[in-house]
Amino acid sequence: MDWIILTPQDLECALNKPQLDILKAEAIRSLNRDISQDIISGIVARIRAEVAASGLNILDTDHSRIPAELKDCAIRLAIEALQLRIPSMEISDAQSRQADIARETLLRVASGELPVSRPLFGVRGPTRRKGVSSGAAKRVADRKSMEGI
Repeated sequence: MDWIILTPQDLECALNKPQLDILKAEAIRSLNRDISQDIISGIVARIRAEVAASGLNILDTDHSRIPAELKDCAIRLAIEALQLRIPSMEISDAQSRQADIARETLLRVASGELPVSRPLFGVRGPTRRKGVSSGAAKRVADRKSMEGI
C-alpha cells in the first residue's frame, strides 16, 4: 500500500463549521503563513518518528508521506494542535478523546505492537536494540575439570 500526503483539505473536512470559520478567518489574517500546513508538517514529522521508533517499520523516502492507516490519527492530532495554535478555536470533548486515542495508537506503533504498511519506495530506519548484556561469561573450567582449556 502506498503512503499518503496529508493536505490542508483533509484537515478542513474533519472540522465542524465554527472551527472551519475560525481557521479561514485566521488564514486571512496571516496571509504569509498557512497555519494548517505548518501544523500538518509537524504532525507528519511526529508520526514518521513514531513509525521509525519501533525499528521494525520501513519509512517512505518522501518525508511528507505517512502510512494511509494513520491518516485519522494525523487529522485528530492536527485538530488538537490547531486549538493550541488558535486559542479561540475550541475542540469538543469527542475530538479531545479522539486525540487521546490517536496518541495511544502511535504509542503502539512506536513499541512495535502495531506494524504499519510498507511504502512502495522505502528505507529502513534505525534498528532498535533490545538490550545490552555485560558481565563475565559462564565458567566452563574449574579446579576439578579442565574442560574448555
